[in-house]
Amino acid sequence: MTSRDEVVRRYQEYLDACNRRDWDAVGAFVADRLLVNGVERTRDEYVADVRRTTMIFPDYRWELRRAVYEGEWLAVHLYDTGTRHWEFLGADGDGSQVETDEFDLYRIVDGLIVEVEGTADNARLRA
Repeated sequence: MTSRDEVVRRYQEYLDACNRRDWDAVGAFVADRLLVNGVERTRDEYVADVRRTTMIFPDYRWELRRAVYEGEWLAVHLYDTGTRHWEFLGADGDGSQVETDEFDLYRIVDGLIVEVEGTADNARLRA
């Protein structure tokens, strides 16, 4: 059995890889195939989705605020910040500084993310 501290430490390593833009390292935390909000994705597709965020917001950062772990599930509250350089949901890439809260549920099996259910307050990323 994996302890909460081990799972949260590993998740923080995943976020650190996202914040460094180390896409190979990000992929190492993800199963070959996973479900993202009910849609099956490959590891490469998942990493591309995360990477797309950093193309729109090149300095995007994910900061872990809270984590709850039970069984195979890790629930997290993230505080996200960045600068919008490209159009996003109808908002111009005008260099605006943005911030938002993100809430995600990760199912982790054998140390790999196999399922994600998540949402961010994207309206705040358009402001």
